[in-house]
Amino acid sequence: MAQAKKAAPAVADAKAVEAAVVRLFDGMRAGDSTMARSVLAANARLLSVGAGKDGIVMPRETPINKFVEMIGQNHPQALDERIWNVKVNVDGDLATLWCDYAFYVGDTFSHCGADAFQLYRSPQGWKIFVISDTRRKEGCDLKAAQAAKGKTTP
Repeated sequence: MAQAKKAAPAVADAKAVEAAVVRLFDGMRAGDSTMARSVLAANARLLSVGAGKDGIVMPRETPINKFVEMIGQNHPQALDERIWNVKVNVDGDLATLWCDYAFYVGDTFSHCGADAFQLYRSPQGWKIFVISDTRRKEGCDLKAAQAAKGKTTP
């Protein structure tokens, strides 16, 4: 019985963590920077891991304010990040979410990779404080990306 009581909050936390990440992407798709910002910590960081022009692999940071500003700009087509293979781990007030993704501009494929989110439980709910990703154009599971199209908050 104690095991069942403990599992219920863990499942609820995992769903709430995923909902925060999906809300970020729903905001991006809608061009709504306020929605996207609502799930980001004030000091959130966005890092991409990959090779630069020099061929050296290292994390490269995009200032979070520039990212949020980009979301709110007028885009002729939706910025659509589709996720699948979502894995959530929660320990108290810390959570991680790892997933595969494919990024589209409208219906045009741009790139894919893996997203890794770090979140903490704030008084307002789960907040993303680190977003890390990889980016590539090859080896992408476009069938899974197509199946994930239009995914909304769980």
